[in-house]
Amino acid sequence: MNHWEGKELFEKIKSGDEHSFEILFLKYYKPLCTYAFQFVNEIEEAEEVAQDFFVKLWEKRSVIEIDSSLNNYMFRSIKNHCLNLLLHNNIKNRYSEKIKETANSSVDSSQFFLEPGLAEKIERAINLLPKKRKEVFRLSREEGLKYKEIADRLSISVKTVEAQMGLALKFLRDQLSEFDPRLILFQIFYQSNRGK
Repeated sequence: MNHWEGKELFEKIKSGDEHSFEILFLKYYKPLCTYAFQFVNEIEEAEEVAQDFFVKLWEKRSVIEIDSSLNNYMFRSIKNHCLNLLLHNNIKNRYSEKIKETANSSVDSSQFFLEPGLAEKIERAINLLPKKRKEVFRLSREEGLKYKEIADRLSISVKTVEAQMGLALKFLRDQLSEFDPRLILFQIFYQSNRGK
């Protein structure tokens, strides 16, 4: 299919012509599956990539703009889809390996229990914060407000909120340095979200 034939066919598809879409599908489905197979090495996955492409092409036909030829657009789309799929699978595999490593190592369950008195010590440390910083911290952690909402409520800039939160968290880490920092963060989050 030359550039002009492809352009004409796609214009018909854009206007909702199902027959033109069927012509395109019948002509390109197998070649696109074959092309996808070079990347994914599995017939079912290659077919799924091609089917996915055609579904999206039909669904988004009215907004798709093709600068090059229709042929180039389709093969480039398949390649991009396959590369994204491979990247996603690679991340999934690495995550899965990490889980397997963790599963095979022994677990020190004590690290997941909150240390006695931690909640009270966190509360005492929060009360030592300067007034404005404490207010910003409580609005964020206890009321669950976003930085923008805090800034609006206190008539200060978002940058000021960010700076105050950073200083508050650093102060709390310093005050509670004998505890695991993950437990402190969890406790603060748990306290603020309990009962919501």
